[in-house]
Amino acid sequence: MTERTRVSVIIAVGDAETHWQAAVRSALASAGDELEVLVVDNGSTDRSAAVVGEERDSRLVRLRLRPGKGAARPRNVGIARATAPYVALLDPNDLLEPGRLGAAASVLDRHPEAGFAFADFACIDTSGRIVRPSGMASFSGFGAVAREPLEGNWCLIRQPHLSRALLYGQCIGTSGAVVRRQLFTEIGPLDEEAACCADLDLWFRLAHGCDALYSSDRGHAQREEPGGNTGHTRAAVEECNAVLRRERGRWSERAARRELDRRIAENLARVALEERRRRHRLRSMAMFAYAFATCPERRWLGGMLSSIVP
Repeated sequence: MTERTRVSVIIAVGDAETHWQAAVRSALASAGDELEVLVVDNGSTDRSAAVVGEERDSRLVRLRLRPGKGAARPRNVGIARATAPYVALLDPNDLLEPGRLGAAASVLDRHPEAGFAFADFACIDTSGRIVRPSGMASFSGFGAVAREPLEGNWCLIRQPHLSRALLYGQCIGTSGAVVRRQLFTEIGPLDEEAACCADLDLWFRLAHGCDALYSSDRGHAQREEPGGNTGHTRAAVEECNAVLRRERGRWSERAARRELDRRIAENLARVALEERRRRHRLRSMAMFAYAFATCPERRWLGGMLSSIVP
C-alpha cells in the first residue's frame, strides 16, 4: 500500500460466498485509491476462499486463518496488519455507501477530539431491497442524545452522552464505523472470547475514552438474514451478559447499573422462553428466577408461573 492509504477496511469472511463480492466491491468504491481492503478468511468451508481469489484489485489484501469462532479474531488479525491511520470494519453481508469512508476520514481529520465516526444505515433483505430506510430509528432514545452540530450533516457526541446512550442498546452500526487505529493500541483488541458481541464490548470501551462523530446520512446497508439471529442461545447470552456485567462495573451511578441489570435480565428471559418452547420447564423456571434476582420485575415472576402451568 502507498503512503496515501488513509482507511483500512477489515472484512472477516466465514462461509459468506453469497454476498462477499458485493461487500468488497462496495468497500473498494467507498474511498477511492486511499484505502486498502483486508479480507480475512476465518477458515471458511464454502466457496468463499475461491471467490476471494477471483477478485482482482491492487488495494485488496487476502489473509487466511484456521477455522475459529466469531469475527473478533480475524478482525484483530486484520487490524494488526492494517497500514492506514483509520480502520473500518465491514460485515461480509453488508454494503458500504459510495464515498462514505472517505467522508468519515476527512471529518475525523478536521476534528481530532473525536475517536471514531459512524452514521445511520439502512436495513435490506437478502435481495438487497430496503426494508427499513433508517436503522437508527429503531433506537428510540438516540434522537434525544445531546450533540453539537458541525459541517454538513455531521455532529459531535461528547463522551459522557455517548457512553450513556449505549446503556440502552447498541446504537452504533459496526459496519462502516471508522476508528482511529491508534485507539486499538490504547484500549486493546476485540475480545475474542465474546464471539457474539465483541463489537458491543468495543463500543463500550471506546465510549468511555473518546468523543464520536455521527452523520444522519446513510453510511451503509445492513443485510437482515432470515434466521440469522443466534443471540438467544445460552452460549450467546452468557457472552453478552459477561460484556454487560463488565460495563456495569465501569459505572457507579445507580440508574446506569439498573439499566444494565435490566438488559441482563431480558437476555436471561430470552433463554427462559426458548427453554419453555422446548418444554424444559424446570430450566425455564430457573432462568426466569435468575432474571428476577438480577432485576426484580413482576414480568419475570409471570414467566415463572407460565413455565409451571402447561
